[in-house]
Amino acid sequence: MLELTAELSCSLDQAAELILRANHVVALAGAGLSVESGIPPFRGPGGLWTKYGEPTNLSYREFTRDPGEWWEARFRNEDKPGDPTYELKVAVDQAEPNPGHHALVEMEQLGLLQCVVTQNVDNLHREAGSKSLLEIHGNRTWLRCIGCGARQPRDGYHFDSLPPICTQCGSVIKMDTVMFGEPIPEDVLLASREQAETCDCMLLVGTSGTVNPAARLPLVAKELGATLIEINPDETTLTPHCDITLNGPSGELLPLLLKRFR
Repeated sequence: MLELTAELSCSLDQAAELILRANHVVALAGAGLSVESGIPPFRGPGGLWTKYGEPTNLSYREFTRDPGEWWEARFRNEDKPGDPTYELKVAVDQAEPNPGHHALVEMEQLGLLQCVVTQNVDNLHREAGSKSLLEIHGNRTWLRCIGCGARQPRDGYHFDSLPPICTQCGSVIKMDTVMFGEPIPEDVLLASREQAETCDCMLLVGTSGTVNPAARLPLVAKELGATLIEINPDETTLTPHCDITLNGPSGELLPLLLKRFR
């Protein structure tokens, strides 16, 4: 349990003041927010890639070379204990939004938060009720056509043949999550960049600041005059650029921050 020291309370008050003074607040959320819902990170202690090895940078190229085989392997591995795909699926299927997710939703409802740009693919922001949401790395519960970009929920989709084919343009359908070597969908990337350029305050929630292009967004915002508020138990590459750093779990700190607006 986080100890609410006088120093932390003062920092929370200062952060709340910056948010209240701002006209356009954006949150950039990373894996640390989802870890508190029981979803393992990819890197670091206990990370999926730490245990199983990082995927090749050619993941997307391998998919496009033989999408049918990729989909067959996907279905095999989702049901195979000991595989990172299985471990992530089980963790995400069991996970629920934590108080950090809900605090962001309430800040949005109060008109204090204009957009959440998330690096997480676990759908927990949507489950919590976030409306203004940009999923820069996609969403594991959705499918996306690599041709026309059309998206649809995976739940209820009938995989009559592999690879699945888009009925709108005839191209191959893949998981909506962005693979290594795959360009981030241009519409989401442009919208995320626009949010960084528009905001005058950005919350950095549980992001390590190591994965581009998302890691560049706070720097873009800072260069244009925005204040940065970091919420993270660990120091990150973005810490030196932040105006206020709140050290601790976002699931505890965000509700404490929210109390200052009620």
